[in-house]
Amino acid sequence: MEKQDIEYLFKRYYVYIQQRDALLEQIEKLEAKATKITQSFDANKVGSEPINNPKPSKVERFAVKIVEAQTKVDQLNTLIGAAEDLFKVLRPHQRYLVKCIVCNGMKIEDFSRKEGIKPSTVNINLSKIYKKLENV
Repeated sequence: MEKQDIEYLFKRYYVYIQQRDALLEQIEKLEAKATKITQSFDANKVGSEPINNPKPSKVERFAVKIVEAQTKVDQLNTLIGAAEDLFKVLRPHQRYLVKCIVCNGMKIEDFSRKEGIKPSTVNINLSKIYKKLENV
């Protein structure tokens, strides 16, 4: 993996988690709607059934939306898993540095002030981390 790919994955890490959680919540709501029993079709009524190109039922539409959302959740899980695999390679203090600066977007100066280290040291550590992850 190249530095740009790793950085992009880390920058979007928490966004992916939020999107996944939102989709899982949406899937629950769709499942509830899809399993709700409503009587909208009456075979005795004239004109209740379309003759050509029948419109899909609500249950079918919700089922399609559930499958689409589940596919997106699977893709997001893959991306989150890739980021977590990269985190596993790092030492705890390196992981903390990456999560603060890259994932959360904290400025290097703010991080160095908070931790009591020089900004140049933070930059050197970041470059070492990226080199380490590029070789994984």
